[in-house]
Amino acid sequence: MERPDICMMNMANPDALFRRDVHERLDQLFALLRFRSVSADPACRASSRACAQWLCRHLARMGWEGRLLETGSLPVVFGLRRGKAGKPVVLFYGHYDVQPADPLKEWRGNPFEPRLRGGRIWARGASDNKGQMFAFLKAAETMARLGELGATVKIVLDGEEESGSVGLFRHLRKWKAMLASDVLMVNDVDMAPSGAPAVIMGLRGVIFLNVSLVGSRYDLHSGIHGGVAPNPAQGIGELLASLHDSCGRIAVDGFCEGVRKPSAVERRLAARSWGGARCYIKETGVAPVGGEKGVEPWVRSGFMPTIEANGMISGYVGEGSKTIIPAEASLKLSARLVPGQDPNRCLRLIETHLRRKTPEGLKFRVDFKQAPGGAMKHDIGSPLARKAAAVLKEVTGRAPVFNWHGASIPVVGALAETAGAEPLLCGFGLAQDRVHAPNESFSLAQLRWGYCFAVSMLRYFSDSE
Repeated sequence: MERPDICMMNMANPDALFRRDVHERLDQLFALLRFRSVSADPACRASSRACAQWLCRHLARMGWEGRLLETGSLPVVFGLRRGKAGKPVVLFYGHYDVQPADPLKEWRGNPFEPRLRGGRIWARGASDNKGQMFAFLKAAETMARLGELGATVKIVLDGEEESGSVGLFRHLRKWKAMLASDVLMVNDVDMAPSGAPAVIMGLRGVIFLNVSLVGSRYDLHSGIHGGVAPNPAQGIGELLASLHDSCGRIAVDGFCEGVRKPSAVERRLAARSWGGARCYIKETGVAPVGGEKGVEPWVRSGFMPTIEANGMISGYVGEGSKTIIPAEASLKLSARLVPGQDPNRCLRLIETHLRRKTPEGLKFRVDFKQAPGGAMKHDIGSPLARKAAAVLKEVTGRAPVFNWHGASIPVVGALAETAGAEPLLCGFGLAQDRVHAPNESFSLAQLRWGYCFAVSMLRYFSDSE
């Protein structure tokens, strides 16, 4: 029995369209997932570029205009499908780079050899963001082949989202005319902690600061020099402890100036997206007790800034013991910002605080600092957000929520401003996907939801004037 031609299928049923070619789409997605496109690792540069070239060729096979935009680092993939005059212009943002797969020993297989098991795709980037991004590409391809894509669609696939989108930021102003659009669609986000589909109404900004404390010229004998020489490892601990008071409040002078409290409506809507302490413990193995005491978790994660230690390096960490006072200790910090906070100012305030708190006898050194971008907040009265919520309910069968996401996509706010577009952030990531961790995965159900949502929204834009 022959398969029905795609142009004869009922456009009102995107689910049937997804199921029709799911195996072919999985083969294509698996080919994409095999690229070691780790933007943070110089050793993966060639593989990252090969991934971008593969995507460019794939856009061409879809019948789209596709080209690489050189940035001086990793290229941006740009795709274009011209629609009808007078119809909206939709800009889609995704990224083809992934996080490092470390620690490799915790993976239950090769992170860059995707496999389908238990209804889930297991690979680095399966969820963040290759799987989600590919769902949109396939939806747009389907719409175009049906002859139903009246809207103009532009696609921007970043090669450095996981490391600050440096190249894209550098060229945004130059590409302003090319990026001009009415709507910016982003699916590099999660569903609510409760598992409900979500319209993301805000993202936090992010800054990075890596510092070191230097003491002696070499590691010292802890018996001979203990109690005499200052210890950089202890000093790093003191610096870290100084960033917060005993109630978990940020103790950096001026850091929280300009932070606005959420409105009563925002608090009420955000509370609906919270899955509860029991759900959080089940997913993470830890109670939601970090941050400022006495403040609800959904407020802490969506509306308040944070300063977090991402890693510390010092001394001997091998088997057994080694009695030394390390000569040096390093600390990696990141801070999440909310509307009203300037990233560069906040970076200066943290650095000034740490310099002032450096223990006597130790030298303070800044190894790296970056302020990729500030926070983004969406209007809760947006008709577009309400339409997206209705489509989410239709696609998933669950009532959606409005969520203020604690994560950051620094370039999204700048991209929306440059393009003159209203942002629409709806994705289908879940906590069980374990993005950024070993054994990342993405279910076929999530892939289908992403595809069906994109088909429905593109149809809505194509029917709009």
